[in-house]
Amino acid sequence: RFTFTIAVCGLFIPILFSKFERKTTFVSILSVFAVSNLVIVFSSNLIVSLFFRVLSAVFYPAFISIALTVCEEIAPESEKQDYITKILLGISVGSIVGLPITTGLGTVFGYQIAMLWIFAINFLTLILILLFFPRIPGKSKAYEASLSSLKSKEFVLASFGIVMMPIGASIVYNYMPYFLQTVSHIYTYNLSILLFVYGLVSICGTWIGGKLIVYKDKATLLIFQLVCGGVFVLFYIFAQFLIPVLILFMIFGVLDGMGYNLIQYIEASVLPDTPELANGVFLSILNGGIALGTAIGGFLVDGFGVRSIFVGGVIFLVVAFLMLFYVINILKIDLKYD
Repeated sequence: RFTFTIAVCGLFIPILFSKFERKTTFVSILSVFAVSNLVIVFSSNLIVSLFFRVLSAVFYPAFISIALTVCEEIAPESEKQDYITKILLGISVGSIVGLPITTGLGTVFGYQIAMLWIFAINFLTLILILLFFPRIPGKSKAYEASLSSLKSKEFVLASFGIVMMPIGASIVYNYMPYFLQTVSHIYTYNLSILLFVYGLVSICGTWIGGKLIVYKDKATLLIFQLVCGGVFVLFYIFAQFLIPVLILFMIFGVLDGMGYNLIQYIEASVLPDTPELANGVFLSILNGGIALGTAIGGFLVDGFGVRSIFVGGVIFLVVAFLMLFYVINILKIDLKYD
């Protein structure tokens, strides 16, 4: 529900908040996060807890979208992608470090303590923004005219192509633990360590992706699909061999981390005049792709066995490559750093 809500709300919530002063926006959204987590801690009603969990997801796209927009606005011209990458790294680090801590606290002490931990982090962030973040005016311009760009051929085809990437990656990633257990026979403690190392490697991949986008944007966008698809083919071929699987898993970690930059870059390129909208669409595509990929992967595993996830992943990455090749080389969309 959380992922699906972000995917839907990312299409319009960031625009609604774009006209407000930035510090006020951040403080307001963080207050919603903090109150929601506190209500969940003390509520014994499932419906109430679910409502406030979804409420946080509604405002999450505005927070991330405007954070990305502000970073790009205040960054020196030559360092814009570096600033964006730092925000994306923050998302990655939060997932890699925050998820195990929250899961561990929930397992040992119960979900109330886990939610108190999340509340403490939100509240600390709120205090830091109140103390140190400057006041930055929002944008008073109306976005009605710019919204017409969502109907453009370039936007539709580019977005359709780039959403294939998180779908293909999620088909594989979300069922890799099951694959590693059932085929590679990696269990419990060793599996947890391996997934944690994968997360650390993906953080490096996010940094690498930001650098490659600036250096060779077209090549990075296209070659990524081929390399990632090739890794999935090798997974399928060497599924029974532990060492090649471990090496390929780490390579996939780097590629998975790079994906954040590529999706955000494509949307920022096709919607250059509406950065909040572009970043909101980025979040919608990312989370929508994850949700769809998870569903498709489950269907493949149930119907055709766990190794079929690699076939599914390759199919979607091939579609992504063909669509991006068309919009980049045939339609010749204006890429931000081209």
